[in-house]
Amino acid sequence: MTNIIGRKRELAELKEIFQTVQQGRGVIAFLAGEAGAGKTLLAEESLSHGGLRVFTGRTAEEATPPYGPVTAALRDCLRKTPGFSFDGGSLNPYLALLLPELGPPAREADKETLLEAIGAALASIAAGGPCAIFLDDLHWADEATLELLPALADRLTDRPLLILGAYRSDEITRGHRLRRARNELRRRRRLREINLEPLSPADSAILTERVLGAPPHPQLAEMIYRQTQGVPLFVEELSSALIARRLLRRGKNGLELLPGEDVPVPESIRDAILLRLAALSAPARAQLEVAAVAGMEFDLNLIVELTGAESALDELFERNLITEIETGRGAFRHALTREAVRSEIAWSRRRALNRQIAAYLESAYASPERIAEHWMEANEPAKARTALVACAERFCRLHAYRDAARAGHQALEIWPAGEAEEERLHALERLAHCAQVSGQLSDAGRALREVLESPLLAENHRRRGDSLRSLATIYGLQGAWEQCQAARKEAADAFEEAGLFAEAAVECLAAAARYGGMLQLSAALVLCDRALALAQKAARLDLEARILGLKGNLLAVQGHFQEGIEIVNRGLSIALQHHLPDAASEVYRRLGGALEYASDYVSSREVYTTAYHYCQNQGEEAQAQLCLGCMSYILFRTGDWKQCLEICRKILNDPKTEAGGKTIAGAMLGIIRSYRGETRPARKHLQTAFSRMQRDRSLAMQLVTLWGLAQLEEYEGETSKADEYYRQLLGLWSDTRDIHDALPGMGAAATFFGARGLEKETTLCVDGLAKMASVSGNYEALATLTHALGEIALLQGDAGEAARQFLQAVGQFEKLELPVERLKSEFRGGMAFIRAGERETGVAHLKSAYRLARNLGARQLASLAALELEQLGEAAEERRSPEAPQRALAGGLTGRQVEIARLIAAGLTNKEIAAKLFLSARTVEMHVANMLDRLDCRSRSEAVRKAGELGLLE
Repeated sequence: MTNIIGRKRELAELKEIFQTVQQGRGVIAFLAGEAGAGKTLLAEESLSHGGLRVFTGRTAEEATPPYGPVTAALRDCLRKTPGFSFDGGSLNPYLALLLPELGPPAREADKETLLEAIGAALASIAAGGPCAIFLDDLHWADEATLELLPALADRLTDRPLLILGAYRSDEITRGHRLRRARNELRRRRRLREINLEPLSPADSAILTERVLGAPPHPQLAEMIYRQTQGVPLFVEELSSALIARRLLRRGKNGLELLPGEDVPVPESIRDAILLRLAALSAPARAQLEVAAVAGMEFDLNLIVELTGAESALDELFERNLITEIETGRGAFRHALTREAVRSEIAWSRRRALNRQIAAYLESAYASPERIAEHWMEANEPAKARTALVACAERFCRLHAYRDAARAGHQALEIWPAGEAEEERLHALERLAHCAQVSGQLSDAGRALREVLESPLLAENHRRRGDSLRSLATIYGLQGAWEQCQAARKEAADAFEEAGLFAEAAVECLAAAARYGGMLQLSAALVLCDRALALAQKAARLDLEARILGLKGNLLAVQGHFQEGIEIVNRGLSIALQHHLPDAASEVYRRLGGALEYASDYVSSREVYTTAYHYCQNQGEEAQAQLCLGCMSYILFRTGDWKQCLEICRKILNDPKTEAGGKTIAGAMLGIIRSYRGETRPARKHLQTAFSRMQRDRSLAMQLVTLWGLAQLEEYEGETSKADEYYRQLLGLWSDTRDIHDALPGMGAAATFFGARGLEKETTLCVDGLAKMASVSGNYEALATLTHALGEIALLQGDAGEAARQFLQAVGQFEKLELPVERLKSEFRGGMAFIRAGERETGVAHLKSAYRLARNLGARQLASLAALELEQLGEAAEERRSPEAPQRALAGGLTGRQVEIARLIAAGLTNKEIAAKLFLSARTVEMHVANMLDRLDCRSRSEAVRKAGELGLLE
């Protein structure tokens, strides 16, 4: 590779990459360097000696069609390998959307199918042996191409294919679209990067010698290096300019400047290029100007037709300014040459040339993006607008949404007021869609608001409703919930005005559900009633069932448990009776939620389980995952942490799970891990979940997550942070007046403030819990209030009363099957008994709390109980007979089976054992069956007798 100077490191890295590809592994690599650093030369020279088949796609500064450089590389493959065809099978019609020469294109294609077709095309190229796709000037690439690169990374891992991209590092400003692709590839660890630095003084002198044809005088070499800073193209152009202007002579120590002459001082590479171009003939200069306006690549016939001369092209080829990339197609050797030439063309001539080129391209049926670019430059807005609209439509069909939005923007910016209003509305609606899909939400919202201002929508209520519905979705994605709700209600009005009662009901239902999440329950119920009337008017039983499910759930949240559950069951009956699986899936989940708000956790868990299996059987995977997310909270509260963690991890790792399900699962995972002392991951899960809940205004789950964050900091000794979170929880409760989700947090806050002597704050917790209990009559609210009253009594010095309250709370939480709250009350009760002078009773309760915490896996709570016992001179662990393990071994029983045997001997049923050990009844049944088998017994009583004989009951 004699053309490459000073790039040993880079060549070695490229050689290693080529070897990786030859071994059958795919690689994506980027070459980066400032303009003129020699990226293209390095890539082309190294690839020509790399043992790979090479196909090239270039990007130009002017408008590039979606997937432009990739399409060019695929076309280069077809041109270089006669007889080759893409082995895409049924995917070929989708590839024909980009390469019409392949045959009739598919009528429609989703984005994933199009990406699959491109991936299959590249795979079929790689099937013929190791190869490289070289994408030059990626800094000008279209959005679709840059989104494609990360998507290809995983598809081509095991293919002998290199995708090598080159870009100008000085063009990649903050927010440049190439940064997103690069960062995503880096995150996946699928990107190799090579950065080209300027040449050293010694290498610059070698390059200067090559251009000049003889060694330069050291002083001349130094002057050139100082002027060019070692940028290869700058060195070449400045050296060529010295030759063209005949400023050199041979001296004793090499080529030197003529007496009285100085090295020209161009301020940039552009100026150095212009120095060299000064020697061109007038016809050659004219043709070079036409080519510069036409683009980085151009039709040679176009140049000849517009200039009326052909021979001058030879001069441009000879001077190595342009090259023929294929028959009839030319290209500049370097983009900087084109930029320099174009910048020197007078604006009037440039405009005239653009007009001629646009007309030529239209007659040649060129792509609309190229035509639009030239009509824009020619200041022909009407013609440019037509081409831009065609561009936007074509790009949207190719799922190149960012590119489509950009073209749509350009078209609308030059649209005269009041002209072709219907066509303008279509362009705005397409822009809104493309901007939303590509994440440009502000642009999408602006486009929809402009649609709604059109006089054509004044009487077209259906179209107005559709636009308002889309706008509400945009506002929701932005977290602008007040505007979202207003748009939803306006959409409902528009649909109702149009006689579309079902559509109006859908909007009312969506708004009611959102108000429910924001705990604005009265507003939600009003909308439910309106939605129900509209659904009945439309005779839509599926909507009626869903609305009844939501209404009943909201009533349960308000504390009207029986009425709410009855209404949800009415909705479920409608859905099941009329075989409406979509509605039934949703209403089943609403029923589980209503039972949860009634603190009937056992029934709630059963319903969520039924709902999950029903949704799966009906193929409603999203609803099924949401049921699991809701059930994870029930499993956490009832102490089945192992299953809860399994479900949460499953939800978080499933890409199909909706954001709401992931948020709930993340919060539950964080709370359990905080109890286990896994601080760092717990904090990450909780903070991420809380941020999402704030964005989505999910106030109920915010209350739960604030509780988790407060406890995490409390256990870590970060008292001030815990205090801040607990006060935030109290403030949020004061705003929402929730009667269920705030319960565990309010109870924990009462303990936190009470233990620190903060009577005012503890009293606030008690008052809040009293209001929650009086509104709902909920047994859990009463139990949590009882616990908080114990805290007040302990704070006021009445340890006996505190012990009584805590002991009562223990019994209440035990009936509710809420082990975490039970052990907390037992722990605080033990402390109260000790302060009341009843040491033995207090120690017994502390030990019971310790055992509960240990069985749950709540290391933080177990450590607190163990520490208190240690300070009292008591051991947390009971001493067992040293013979017990041997006796258990003799009977062949596990430790858990021995524990269950002792509880059976104490007269407990399987259900009672399950509650005490926080196991499922089925798990206890399994342990009992195994115990009977190992002891060779037929009944529980026989097993207990035999266990006693073995000394296992001691």
